[in-house]
Amino acid sequence: MINYPTKKISQNRKVNNLANKGMALEEMINRSNEYYKENDIAFITKRPTPIKVLKTDGNYKITDAVFLSASTLDYVGVFQGHYLDFEAKETSSKIGFPLSNLAQHQLESIELVIKHKGYSFVLVYLKAFEEIYLLDGNFILKAAQSNQKMIPIQDIRTHGIQVKQGYSILLDYIKAVRIAYFEK
Repeated sequence: MINYPTKKISQNRKVNNLANKGMALEEMINRSNEYYKENDIAFITKRPTPIKVLKTDGNYKITDAVFLSASTLDYVGVFQGHYLDFEAKETSSKIGFPLSNLAQHQLESIELVIKHKGYSFVLVYLKAFEEIYLLDGNFILKAAQSNQKMIPIQDIRTHGIQVKQGYSILLDYIKAVRIAYFEK
């Protein structure tokens, strides 16, 4: 009798948590964006930071460059005909999200997007708790305008929408977008 090698498939399929993934929030978002595009759910891209090339190596490879200006928010896209513009931030703090993580020009971008009827928000990864939340732009602006230095964890959990991981999609933040803006 010949014993051919067979591949055993484990029936105990586990969802890896964020710590086990070992990847940054932006990488998780980028992979999720690929899934959304491939499955015709949404079209969202990472906005490149504008740079000025100072030196190349002769083969058009950049060897020295500087950032031109402060960029706006990290991601831009369209979901169900609606404009999305959002930022991704991580914090190791166990007490809240420091508003100093958002620059003034980013707060201004959030405000302008909302003014022009787009949806703007911040995805916040609370590393200490391995939790990710969508915080609506209006909530962020209200906190910043009240001169808070930090949004407490309890406020994030109360006013934010937790972003869950899934089997087929790494980080399903569009589900949180649906809850925040379409299921009111």
